[in-house]
Amino acid sequence: MCIIKIQINHTKNLNEDLLASLLYDEIGEEYGLDDYYFEDYIEVINVNQIPNGSFISIFTLDFPEIDLRDLEPKDIVKSYLDTLNALDEVISVVKLHDGYLQGLADRYFNKLFAIEMELRNVLTYILTYDDKTIDKEIFKDFGVQLAESYNKNNVSNNYENGLYYILFNHYASFGEPKKLKADKIAEILQDVSLSDFQEFKNRLQRRYISEERHTEFLFSIMYKLKPLEDIRNSVMHIRNLSETKMSNFDKAINDNDTDKGIETLITEFWSNENDVLKESTWLSLAKIELDNYEINIQDDKWLIISHEDEDFEDLEEVKTFIFDELKDRVELNDFDPECKEQIDNWIDEKLVPVQ
Repeated sequence: MCIIKIQINHTKNLNEDLLASLLYDEIGEEYGLDDYYFEDYIEVINVNQIPNGSFISIFTLDFPEIDLRDLEPKDIVKSYLDTLNALDEVISVVKLHDGYLQGLADRYFNKLFAIEMELRNVLTYILTYDDKTIDKEIFKDFGVQLAESYNKNNVSNNYENGLYYILFNHYASFGEPKKLKADKIAEILQDVSLSDFQEFKNRLQRRYISEERHTEFLFSIMYKLKPLEDIRNSVMHIRNLSETKMSNFDKAINDNDTDKGIETLITEFWSNENDVLKESTWLSLAKIELDNYEINIQDDKWLIISHEDEDFEDLEEVKTFIFDELKDRVELNDFDPECKEQIDNWIDEKLVPVQ
């Protein structure tokens, strides 16, 4: 088995059943695999709604061990990502962790790989949350000097993450944008599209990361990045790994008596993010799912058009049935929705026929 971690920005519910069925279409019949096991290969680990109304889902693909004959596993993964990207409800697909690549290196490279993939995962999420595109302009805004020329087409065509252009010590740079020079401020002020001074202030403010909890994370890792960069330089340039560098690296990634390691900080980031957004995210996805229902009354019986083999004594039975079904269809890890009243209100507004 090999783990691939993927982040999708999308507009509708993408659950494990759908993700698994697409994977089965890709390799199931071709390699004589039983579709019963495919849901075990997919695990959705985070789904959150972001301010622009779309959603970010992060899931892992535990790729099965099969004889691919003339193909490489990476070719199957690429084809699967192409299929996901072609869905109407998908805005973007980004591969954030690639176990095949990770398996090529030894102990410290593996640790560096895992940590940086998780940092990219977090920072990609933070930037996408704020509608910020990972490109040359965003690097310029936050004062990040790239070591090589950024090729947007290569990044997007291969579902790579543009953050691989930056160094470890650049991650904390996104906590605050680079100060604008006077000529740039003057250029903005002269923009005829500005309606008033408040719009000018808003435009400047949009350069920043919007959520305090996101900037707090970026600042919390600031002093833990240099030891990681030192080890990476040694590994990638085949340099000696000194005891000091290895000790500093271990202190940076692991908890100690007085400080949290970077792995714990990443885990706590996602836990806090889910606590803040899980209810509103579930409600937003459930509200979209309600569009798939239609209610009618026939011979004093309440009916749901998509479930014509069942009838209900009253509207409350209908509401309870729909809410229970939504809990199965909209899956968020470790979240048991207790917001039936809101769903009931939306059913009254959107579905109950006028009598």
